[in-house]
Amino acid sequence: MASLLRMSIRASVGALERSFVSSAATGILPGLQKDSGTLKPCRHGLQEDTPSWSVRCQATARYSKHAVGQALGQPVVQQDLKRARQRELESDSDSDSDSDTETRRKPQRKVKGNSEFWRRKMRTFHGLIDLNRDGVVSFDDFLILAERFVNLGHLNPRQQEEFQEALKVVWEDQWGLAHPYNMVTTEQYLENMHHVVNDRSLRSKAHEFLPHLFQAVDKDKKGYITVQEFIIFFECLGLGEQDAIESFKIVDINGDGVVSAEEFVKLGREYFLVEDEAHPSKVFWGPLISP
Repeated sequence: MASLLRMSIRASVGALERSFVSSAATGILPGLQKDSGTLKPCRHGLQEDTPSWSVRCQATARYSKHAVGQALGQPVVQQDLKRARQRELESDSDSDSDSDTETRRKPQRKVKGNSEFWRRKMRTFHGLIDLNRDGVVSFDDFLILAERFVNLGHLNPRQQEEFQEALKVVWEDQWGLAHPYNMVTTEQYLENMHHVVNDRSLRSKAHEFLPHLFQAVDKDKKGYITVQEFIIFFECLGLGEQDAIESFKIVDINGDGVVSAEEFVKLGREYFLVEDEAHPSKVFWGPLISP
C-alpha cells in the first residue's frame, strides 16, 4: 500500500513538473487556458490536447533560459547587459564611421601665400617700406612714411593723429613693440605675412592704414583721386612718376580716369591676398622686383 502511494506521489510530482515546464515554454502559468485552445486546465495544471510527449519535448528543447526568466518574471540581467553593451558598441562604431565620413567629406581650407608670385610681391613691398634703405624694416620707416604723407598738407590735425595711430597699431599687431631696434628682415616679413593672410582676424585689419593714405592724397576731398594725385601717392613711397602713370592705367579698372576710395582700399588690400598673376592689384604698390 505504501509502495503504491509513493509511486502515485512521484507520478503526480512528475506530471506537475512537466506541466510547469511546458507552461513556462509557452508563457502560460498553470491553471490558465491558452486562447488557441491547444492547452486546457487539469488537476496538475495544463495538459495539451495532443498527448504526444515528443511535442512537449520539442517545446522544452526550444525553450531558452531567457524565456524561463521572463515567464517567471525574473529578468536575466547578465544576458540583458551583454546584449545592451553589444548594441552600444555597434552604435558607437556606426557613429564613429559617420564622423570619419563627414571629416573626409569636409573640404580643406586652401592655405594662402605659398606661390612664388606671392612671395615676390611681399619682397617688393618689404623693399618699398624700407624707406631709409638699411635692408630691414623698423618703426622708424613707418614714422618716415607718416611724415611724408602728413607733409602733403591734406590732412587736418585730427586726421594726422588718426593716421599715425593706425600705423602704430599695424606695426604692434604684426611685429610687436614699436621701437627703433625692433627690425624685420625680408624673410621675417615673408613668414609674418604668411601667418597674417591665413588668419581671419589678422587679415581683416592688417592694412587699416589704407583709408588714411587715400585721405592724405585726396587733396580736394572729392572721394576719388586722379592720376595726378596717384603720382603724389607714388612719390611718397619713393617711386617715380612714370611708374605711377603705368600703374594707374591698370588699377583704373573701368577706365573712367579716377580711382574711388573704395577701389583704392580694395586693390591695396588685395595685393596681399590675391595670388592671380593677372589681377590688377599686383601693380598697386609699383612694379614688382625681378624674380
